[in-house]
Amino acid sequence: MPDFCAAYGCSNRRCVATKARGITFHLFPKTKERRRKWELALRRKDFSANNRTMICSEHFRREEFDRTGQTVRLKEGVVPSIFNFPAHLQRSVCLQSL
Repeated sequence: MPDFCAAYGCSNRRCVATKARGITFHLFPKTKERRRKWELALRRKDFSANNRTMICSEHFRREEFDRTGQTVRLKEGVVPSIFNFPAHLQRSVCLQSL
């Protein structure tokens, strides 16, 4: 069974082609608090990750990876932050006047 990225609008799935492009897949954290942060970051209504839910490396910054060993791992405490949300899911930015 193929594994797909859980991010909104992302069509990456774990296969030979994505591996060749250098895309890695990462399971959601097991701890309740960290998993909840990832779920909220995705901005998907009523979304709840299970033990097989994954997100691809395209939703993390380069410096958030530990590439020292054979396996590419995420550094401790990292939350996905790179998404291409449609307008209705964009967060509004409040600008303060000086």
